[in-house]
Order: sequence, then structure tokens, then C-alpha cells
Amino acid sequence: MSKRSVFCIATSRGRADRIIHDLREAEFPNTEISVLFLAGSADDGGASAKERPVAERAPAAQSAGEIRGVLGWIAGAGQIVIPGVGPLIAAGPIAAALGSATVGGIAGGLVDFDIPPAEARHYEARIKIGQIFIVVHSENPEISGRAREIFAANEAEAICTMVDVFTPRIPLRSASGPPRKSAA
Repeated sequence: MSKRSVFCIATSRGRADRIIHDLREAEFPNTEISVLFLAGSADDGGASAKERPVAERAPAAQSAGEIRGVLGWIAGAGQIVIPGVGPLIAAGPIAAALGSATVGGIAGGLVDFDIPPAEARHYEARIKIGQIFIVVHSENPEISGRAREIFAANEAEAICTMVDVFTPRIPLRSASGPPRKSAA
């Protein structure tokens, strides 16, 4: 069966939190969800307190904490550093793809993830301004369709479905040390 990935951009940490919450409530496997954003962008939503409406300022700290809690549920969450970009928080299968990126920035890592270069540059630009990239991976078209519905219901932007997308597996850590590389 073809591997499908549904991508979106959450323009705020509140929207990202609602999307991840809804995916969790819909019983999506945590190993099939990826999230990527600039370290610190979940704290400020990509905008200073002066740029946000007054109604949004008060819950900002609470939402940032909730995002960190939600990321704990997604497999493989951690910080990575992309040369020329800086520290990012990555969770899920995309963490493995971007963890090995040494050139090309975020877009280069997304291209390695089989996202077309133009789309990868678009997503990179959105991430760099503090928005949050979310992906659901599945072989089941019904699950992909449900992910699109959840993204749309939560006002996600740049929603895109791709078929036959490479999904790297998160390396398992052995009790004795770092991840082991498989013999090729």
C-alpha cells in the first residue's frame, strides 16, 4: 500500500495544540505524527506580545506549556540544530530525516523527506517566521482524509497530501548507548 503524508502549517501554538489534541483524541498513533518548529517559537507564537491582540496575550504561557506536554506524547521529540537556521524542535519521523541534514537548511531536510523543493522552501519560510509544521503519515487513505479534516477544522494552512512519501523510522535507543545504525 502507498504511504501517504498530509502536511499543514499551524499559524499559532494554540492551533497546533488543538490539532495535536484532536489527532490524539481520534486515536492517531503517536509514531505517525511529526511536528517541526523553531525552538522558542512555541513560547511566542512568532509574534511579540505587542503584535498579538490583547485577548491572545494572557493564555500565551499556558499554551506554550501545553505544546511541550503534547510533544512528549509524540515519539522522538527533541531539539536539533540546522546550520544556518538554529535550534528546532522536531518530533516524530521527520526528526530522523532532519537530524541528519547538514546542508540545505530545513528545506534540504524536507526534500530528503521526499517533499518537492518548491513546497519544502515554502514550508521552511513558514517555519522560520515561527509557524508550526505538522505531518500525519499513514498507509490508509481514510486516515489521511481524517487528518485533512482535523487540519481544516482547526484552520490549518498550506494543507497538502502526498503519496509515496519516504518516512524514516526513528532509531531505537539501546539500553547501552546511542542509536545503532543498521548495516546496509
